[in-house]
Amino acid sequence: MAPNLLRFRNRLRKQIVLMADSLTSLLAMFKRKDQDLGSQMICPFCGLITPRRKMCCLECGKSLKLALEQSIRSWNITGGQRV
Repeated sequence: MAPNLLRFRNRLRKQIVLMADSLTSLLAMFKRKDQDLGSQMICPFCGLITPRRKMCCLECGKSLKLALEQSIRSWNITGGQRV
């Protein structure tokens, strides 16, 4: 193959790999983050398992802000390990 054609082919391969990596990282951003079990918490008032993104309990309607703050505080105290 001609040297110019080899350089073109190599540049084209690098561009394809770069586009594939960009697409993979873009798709990872849109992946649902609430699918794992770590994204749930228990309401301290009624005991219902509630998604972490909710700010009030789905059963009793009480605010979960205090429970969320305590969870974050205990996470920081234990060095990022669940207890």
